[in-house]
Amino acid sequence: MWGLFIFVLMSIPGDILPEIPKLMNLFEPDKLVHLFLFLVFIFLMLRGFTHEASPDYFRNNAFFLALLITIFISGLTEVLQHYVIPGRIASLYDYIANVVGCFVGLWIFIALRNRRSAQYNRHET
Repeated sequence: MWGLFIFVLMSIPGDILPEIPKLMNLFEPDKLVHLFLFLVFIFLMLRGFTHEASPDYFRNNAFFLALLITIFISGLTEVLQHYVIPGRIASLYDYIANVVGCFVGLWIFIALRNRRSAQYNRHET
């Protein structure tokens, strides 16, 4: 569902988007939006892949599959913006922000999982 949400947001025609003041262009706040969208996307995907009800293949390869899928979709959204969505263009910097979001989400997921595992092991001893 989050992936569909990303496609909907990225499919908004450029002429509908609000105009960003010139001063704000220096900071390009949209990069944080890209980062956040893909951070959440990979986190949710990892949560689904590592859940007990997931097939063994997905659980055993969760990190690789989630990275592969989210990085592919982040590139696909940029290509679709360039060729399909009126008023939108592909941006290498948006793609980089997407990929950084994927890796940050992966790192957060691993950190939380390790923390939970350490807490569980501490309570068992």
